[in-house]
Amino acid sequence: MDAFLSKNFLIDKSTWLKVKLGDVVIEPKESVKDFAIEQIEHVVGLEHIDSEDIHLRRSATMGNSTTFTKKFATNDVLFGRRRAYLKKAAQAKFSGICSGDITVMRAKADLLPELLPFIINNDKFFDYAVKHSAGSLSPRVKFKDLANYEFKLPPKEQQAKLAELLWAMDEVVEKELRLFNVLRRTTQNIFENRVNEAVGEQAFLSDVLVLKKRKVLYLTIGSAI
Repeated sequence: MDAFLSKNFLIDKSTWLKVKLGDVVIEPKESVKDFAIEQIEHVVGLEHIDSEDIHLRRSATMGNSTTFTKKFATNDVLFGRRRAYLKKAAQAKFSGICSGDITVMRAKADLLPELLPFIINNDKFFDYAVKHSAGSLSPRVKFKDLANYEFKLPPKEQQAKLAELLWAMDEVVEKELRLFNVLRRTTQNIFENRVNEAVGEQAFLSDVLVLKKRKVLYLTIGSAI
């Protein structure tokens, strides 16, 4: 995060202090004893966290049998401690239970929860986690080792402005992703219709589709979509 901000924005970091992750983040070790009483709705495994994505977009339901009991709350960051090189860390916008291979991280009073996902989901942190993982086939890292990870943190009042900036940038990316998904679905529908219309004809795929940058497909039927 520091390198990105220094390169792209003029931000005064003279008041930023070097801290350890354990100074501003805790690992809450809470578990569910009665699923019905606590009304658990969301179950999260590693498969529900996308690599290099700060958003937790999916979860299972209690309709599926589970052995998970570890609790997490809204705004906690769920970090995939197994195979940290997969770079899985996302902020939950709901509460639930998760796999034991997920470390639950919660911001302390000196850190805004809105800033936490950007601290965790970055290459420096992932590299640190990989370096301190133990095991060969399925390496895992413990929070007590992650707690020593050092980074610079702005004062509380500046954290709010920084978080607002980062989330605004994230929203721009999200809008582009939504637009891309609409474009992809539209392109697929047009392609399927074009193929159906051409039953009995022979043609090379390159005659029908043109591959552009960022893996966006355009149909050669006139103007680009």
